[in-house]
Amino acid sequence: MMRTFHGIIISLSLTACASTSPYALSSLSYSEKDLKTSPSRGVASVDSKKDNNKSYLSLELPYPAFEKLRGEVEKTQHVSLQHRGEAHITVITPPEYKKIQKKVSMKEINALASEMGLQKAPYKLLCVGKGSIKDHGKDESTYYAVVESDRLFQIRKAVHLLYTSKGGKTEDFNPEAFYPHVTLGFTQRDLHLEDGVIKDASSCIYSLRPHDETKTQ
Repeated sequence: MMRTFHGIIISLSLTACASTSPYALSSLSYSEKDLKTSPSRGVASVDSKKDNNKSYLSLELPYPAFEKLRGEVEKTQHVSLQHRGEAHITVITPPEYKKIQKKVSMKEINALASEMGLQKAPYKLLCVGKGSIKDHGKDESTYYAVVESDRLFQIRKAVHLLYTSKGGKTEDFNPEAFYPHVTLGFTQRDLHLEDGVIKDASSCIYSLRPHDETKTQ
C-alpha cells in the first residue's frame, strides 16, 4: 500500500516537472550504452573492507554515465563538485543497519540480496535532483540522479521480514522509507536524510532522457 502511494507521489512529482516551463526545468541526456559497460554490478564497496564487514548494502553501477552527468551539472550550475569517483545505489544505509544488526548480520543481508537478484536489479533514471542546507552559515548542496527500482524495494522488504521474524521490532526499520539515488557530487560533503534532504523526484532540477530519445525529437 505504502509502496503504491510512494509511486503515485513520484508520478505526480514528475508530472509537475514535465508541466513546468522548459526554461525553468531543462533536460540532461545520458548514454544507455554507458549504463551497460560495467560487468561488475553487484554489492558495492567504497572502501577496502570485505562486503560482510560493511555497515551498508549497495548496488555498484557503471560510472561513465554518471561521471558525464556530473560534468553537465557542473557546467550548467556553475559549480565545482567533490565526488567519490564511483557510482552506486545505497539499499540499506549505515544508520539503518546499526538499528537491525543485533538480529541480522550483513552476511545474511548479502546472501538474501544475492538470492533476490541484486546484481541484476533493473532501475530507471528519473531526473537530477538537488538538496541544499545551510551548514554553519554556509550554503551546502548535493546533486544526485533520482532512481526508481521495484527490485530494490522488494529487497528492503525482505530484509525487514527477516529482521522481524528473528524478533526485531517492526518500527526499527521502515522498508518504505527509501529514496533510491546515485550521488553525482557535492560542494563540501554529501547530504543525507539525517540532514533533512529527501532525494526523490520532488527535488528534481533537470529531467533526464537517453541520447537516442533526444535525437529523435
